[in-house]
Amino acid sequence: MILVTGATGKVGREAVEQLVGLGHQVRALSRKPEEAHLPAGVEVVAGSPADPASLTVAFDGVDRALVVLSGDVAGEARNVAAAAAAAGAEHLVLLSSAGVLHPLPHGIADEHRAAEEAITASGVATTFLRPGPFHANTSWWIRTVRENSAVRCWIGNTPGAPVDEYDIASVAVVALTQDGHRGASYVVTGDEVLTSEEQARILGEVLGRELEFSVAPEDEVVEVFAGLTGDRAAAVTNVAALRSPEVPWGKPTTAVRDLTGRAPRPYRAWAADNAALFR
Repeated sequence: MILVTGATGKVGREAVEQLVGLGHQVRALSRKPEEAHLPAGVEVVAGSPADPASLTVAFDGVDRALVVLSGDVAGEARNVAAAAAAAGAEHLVLLSSAGVLHPLPHGIADEHRAAEEAITASGVATTFLRPGPFHANTSWWIRTVRENSAVRCWIGNTPGAPVDEYDIASVAVVALTQDGHRGASYVVTGDEVLTSEEQARILGEVLGRELEFSVAPEDEVVEVFAGLTGDRAAAVTNVAALRSPEVPWGKPTTAVRDLTGRAPRPYRAWAADNAALFR
């Protein structure tokens, strides 16, 4: 039995669908099972990594798990680690972040580093997936593209190799179901190095209209992030790290090709598949 937490999120849902397609028995952990709408045959269990009691139920009879966390990432990782160890699970694949490799200290890195340490301390075999920005992060632009044909970018215009959530899920499925990945860590990127402005240009070409591009001032973005999380100090460090030229996802890696045997999906394909969101 393979457990997927965060099973209705961008990566978790893709992983569930791919695992089912390969014939694996899958259990999905969801805060709202009645709204999960997962493939037939998936056992959906109510709960979340923030709820230790639900994890005890979810890990019963599970030998492998894809661990996708949100909110208090470090605290949820400790809950998962305890439940997995108690259940005798054999392998945990954690969706972490390439931010843990960033030379600048920042909150995102601290959270995911603590999560990796907690999962390692479980004593269960681990694989860490460390993606950079997702293609789907450009969904942040939906409102301004719809209303003003404009992109106001929060993360700056630093070149990077964003990755499709489908590819992250595919790497996770290989790590879960094939030999040779226990104890490994993978930085997962796409093949293309793009600035945010170049992504906006591609999106505009897909939509058939030119999009005005601008970068929001750093202090403005800090205030937005601080308002979302309540932690201004972390917002300052996170914004600085995201805009740094030293981002660990600045160059493509071969993880998707190495594990799946195919090229990562380009941003243009994501934009075409999701164009209706921006119209």
